[in-house]
Amino acid sequence: MLRTVPIHRSLHRTNTFLGGDREMIMMAALVAITSIAIGQNLISLVGGVVFWFAVLIPARKISKKDPKMRDVFLASLAFKQRYYPPRSHILANIKQNYKAELTKGGMKYKG
Repeated sequence: MLRTVPIHRSLHRTNTFLGGDREMIMMAALVAITSIAIGQNLISLVGGVVFWFAVLIPARKISKKDPKMRDVFLASLAFKQRYYPPRSHILANIKQNYKAELTKGGMKYKG
């Protein structure tokens, strides 16, 4: 008889807070509360609340689609090449290129 071990859902569920990614939501709350506390006027209160909801709503939608989306995005940043080194092309400096010459039919390589 094959032994089965139950895997409880709560053990491998992602950590979310208010329906969104935990770190993103808490960081947005920290920024909103800090801006409200520093400004101490109605404009900073409105700005902090608007910022909070501007982060909360998309974060909840993203987390509903894929809870690990932020982790995947941050991992993808490590693989992007930010600087593309210049590469010379054979037509770039035709006069200086001693192995090729431009003819009526196209490029002709000197051997």
